[in-house]
Amino acid sequence: MKEIDRIYRLIDAHSVSSVPNELVLHHSDHCTLLITTKGIGEGDWNGQPFILPPSHALLLSPKMSWTLRGRGLAPFEYERISFDVYIEGSDSTLHRQMTEPSLQQAVSIPEVPQLAKEISTAWRAGNRWERMEANIRFQELLLLVLRHAEAEPELLHNHVRELMQRSKAHIDAAFHHSLTREVLAAKAGMSVAHYSRLFKREFGRGPMEYLNEVRLSQASNLLIGSEHTIRETAHRVGYQDEFYFSRKFKAATGASPTVFINKYRNSARVASVAIPYTSHLLALGMQPYAAMVNPSQEPLAELRDTLEVGNDQPDLDRLLQARPELIIGFERTDYEEPDKADLFRHIAPTCTVPFHGEWRDHLRMIGRAVNRTEAADLWLEQYETSAERSRNAIQHQIEDQTVAVAQFENGRFQLFGSRNLGTVLYRDLGFAMPRELANVSHSQMLTIEELAAYNIDHLILFTGEEHQKREAFKHSIESNAAWRELKAARSGHIYDLGASRSYSCYTSLSHALFLRRATELFMSQTSMQ
Repeated sequence: MKEIDRIYRLIDAHSVSSVPNELVLHHSDHCTLLITTKGIGEGDWNGQPFILPPSHALLLSPKMSWTLRGRGLAPFEYERISFDVYIEGSDSTLHRQMTEPSLQQAVSIPEVPQLAKEISTAWRAGNRWERMEANIRFQELLLLVLRHAEAEPELLHNHVRELMQRSKAHIDAAFHHSLTREVLAAKAGMSVAHYSRLFKREFGRGPMEYLNEVRLSQASNLLIGSEHTIRETAHRVGYQDEFYFSRKFKAATGASPTVFINKYRNSARVASVAIPYTSHLLALGMQPYAAMVNPSQEPLAELRDTLEVGNDQPDLDRLLQARPELIIGFERTDYEEPDKADLFRHIAPTCTVPFHGEWRDHLRMIGRAVNRTEAADLWLEQYETSAERSRNAIQHQIEDQTVAVAQFENGRFQLFGSRNLGTVLYRDLGFAMPRELANVSHSQMLTIEELAAYNIDHLILFTGEEHQKREAFKHSIESNAAWRELKAARSGHIYDLGASRSYSCYTSLSHALFLRRATELFMSQTSMQ
């Protein structure tokens, strides 16, 4: 069937400068094309909010009421173009269409602001030839807009997906604020109904349903891993009424917040999906029921009876089969596949421990989650006692000389900064840090020449696990002229600790082991040379 041709007739075109905070209701019997030329606009059509960013076009149907003003106090200018649509009837006469569909959202087209300005300028001139030119340019403009919105659905679909992903990320970050469908739809620049439909199509549930999932997930995390009261927890995740929160929580989990805390803090079926946190559980005297196990990082005999649920990354199938009652893990963004991490809470209540924090806080939070707060406090007290004893024993030998730790791998040196191993050296043992590491958190990679230029009096070095390779490294490095220029090498203060895997994990047991070994090295002055 042949598609009916349409004729588009320009009715009016003019530039508009919006007065800040001025809200005027517009109504037109014609189709209306709005194009932003400066600033950001916000308004509503038929009561539904929308956003009009720079270089965006929005098409409105006839008989539609709308408002538009600048966001904030910044200048806002736009072009308003009115037109009619006609089709040819069977009797060859033209009939005006009053049901021409509008765009559900503004579309971004960089070239339309300039073209729209030229149309308005020519139309206002009044000369019939200029008006004819304006009409011709208008056809070009409308073709751009309609092709972009209709003839390239994949581009529009990708734009919509990006908007929905941004909206989801906003909910993830601002869940504790007052969020409504109206607020979220306005931020996405579309009507409430259209926004809700697109969100559900993209994520399988509506925005409010997803918001409640995030809030209750965060609440379960706080109830297990913090000392907040139920009222404080409710307020922290966005519920003002703790009784309403308790009802929602019980409906989602099957248990009231109080029963939930008692049940999961005392569970023996704890799964660790973060290798550092497995070590914390062992420090607390608790063997995890299931855990990620990576022998290349931390081979722990204590895990021989633990169900393995992955190596470098969690294996969701194994985790699901293990059926844990409590999961302890990183934040979702610390995993290679954050979307998979979102599924943890559908397997079991999850205690999320932010890895960017300090390892002592990690231990305390996990201690609360598994009801071993006293064990965490005792472990830390014993560690601080050991650290103080080591400082007192070593300081008179090292005094204000600088100390660093590095790993040799593939011809380069990984020099550790203030976190991980540096935490033990510079915080716990009180050693002086080389000034070149002042702004290095984790580590930096250096050539042997770059390392030699650093002011390092004592260097703890990881050279590998295999004895033959370590010996070969020692023989080759000693003949290197740049190595001989290293301050620590000249004074015979290089200490070889072999493989780094038992020491380099940012966790309680690794730090305790490194504290002990570093103390032994400096007490005995056991150098490579």
